[in-house]
Amino acid sequence: MRCLIASDAPWSVSGYGRQIALLAPRLAALGHDVAILTTFGLHGGSIEWQGIKIYPGGADPFGNDVIPAAAADWRADIVITLKDAFVFRPETFRGLRWCPLVPVDHEPAPAAVIEAVRSCYRPIAYARNGERDLHDAGLDPLYAPHAYDPQLLNPQSKAEARQFLGIPDDLFLVGTVAVNRGGIPSRKAWPQNLEAFALFAQQHPDARYFVHTDVCTDGFEGGVNLHALCAQLGITDKVMFCDQARYRNGGFPDQYLHAYYNAIDVLNAVSLGEGFGVPTLESQACGTPVIVGDWAASAELCFGGWKVRREEALRFYSPQGSYQYIPQPAAIADRLEQAYVALQYERDEITAAAYEGAYDYQIDRVVATYWQPLLAELEQQIARERSRGVLRIVRPEEVLAV
Repeated sequence: MRCLIASDAPWSVSGYGRQIALLAPRLAALGHDVAILTTFGLHGGSIEWQGIKIYPGGADPFGNDVIPAAAADWRADIVITLKDAFVFRPETFRGLRWCPLVPVDHEPAPAAVIEAVRSCYRPIAYARNGERDLHDAGLDPLYAPHAYDPQLLNPQSKAEARQFLGIPDDLFLVGTVAVNRGGIPSRKAWPQNLEAFALFAQQHPDARYFVHTDVCTDGFEGGVNLHALCAQLGITDKVMFCDQARYRNGGFPDQYLHAYYNAIDVLNAVSLGEGFGVPTLESQACGTPVIVGDWAASAELCFGGWKVRREEALRFYSPQGSYQYIPQPAAIADRLEQAYVALQYERDEITAAAYEGAYDYQIDRVVATYWQPLLAELEQQIARERSRGVLRIVRPEEVLAV
């Protein structure tokens, strides 16, 4: 089958890009003809990457202006997208079989998400909460989760990881890997997470927070000025920031994230809601436990760690038209305290649970278990339609939208 995948460039450092880098070559290895359209990471001309044709992005940041031409040039049987579904215009895929990978980070799925994919060929959920919500909305989703590469992310000696990063051994190190943008309230709950750490650090002078994100002193795209917030909370001397400009420009060694996840004691990944939460998986793949919110996709991705309960958060109705949760800082601080105590006495058991839970999300297992039968099902569906002389099923919503 001929597949066009539209998402971030596979060489980019974004979560989307890392997933495409894992997935696309393996789909090609199954015998499918795969091309990638880079909504971010390439403009101005096509290139080849690992034997895969790469189409450039266009003026539209999500490729709505260039996807139709690229799909026609590639003669794509299906077009897979990996972005928020509502950023794509349904008319972009008129005459194409659009199979969006759909994140659902609200409860239930927002109307904007459902309406965006209602006219698609088959939606693909990559977390079970999304699969349930799409079913409940009357859609027929397929399922294939995000994944990690065990060759790149695996348990390592904490002492070796800290030595590699230049971090002292005698610290209790909390980490967060998350974007810092998205307006008010902060999508990744930065004010709540930093306030929680400030509460926790009052009782633990050995605690430090190692944050992998943009500091956003300029408020770009609604990001929180984390330097100003840390100063207000009195924790400037306890928070370390990764140099994101240097990281994006390739200034960090390839082993950096592997060492990061192994160097921290716990990953704090509590947010308003996750469509999946790749850092949550990556951290546990390294045997490092996590703290997450017990809602949206995070509820199913905590194998070794602690959860903030729904009743410990403020449920609010977001501009997307559904509910998310703003966690209480005191609740996150309490989970940090639980982690601090438990890791003194049960570290081996907790790290083993984290690693074993992540095991089934190894990329080759995910491709064999989910992607291979998923694409076979799509091939059979397309073959049946072609045998009846059908180019593509046109849904009533598309007719009404014309």
